[in-house]
Amino acid sequence: MNTYEKIKSLCSERGIKLSTLAEKTGVRSSVFTELKMGRTKKLSTATLDKIARFFGVPVGFLLDDPESADEKQEQLFRKRMLLFDISEKASEEALDAIIKLVDALVGD
Repeated sequence: MNTYEKIKSLCSERGIKLSTLAEKTGVRSSVFTELKMGRTKKLSTATLDKIARFFGVPVGFLLDDPESADEKQEQLFRKRMLLFDISEKASEEALDAIIKLVDALVGD
């Protein structure tokens, strides 16, 4: 089952239309059309994450071959999103300190 078929199946199981999924996730409907027609082979990590979160499934489940899904990349993406979410609550001074700390840890 390819990515489009998995998304379509999840929609059917939950009794929703692809247009509703697009509306709820902020993904353009045309993305699903392009995927269905084969003009798009892969969805971006951000798009996959939105869809996976909506359905409560791992991103790897949506991929053509779940065994080849890069689990580490998915975890890294989620950590970066968490760091971003946390940073929204930080003061400017705290952000400056965080930037210095991350720069010291990561380096150039």
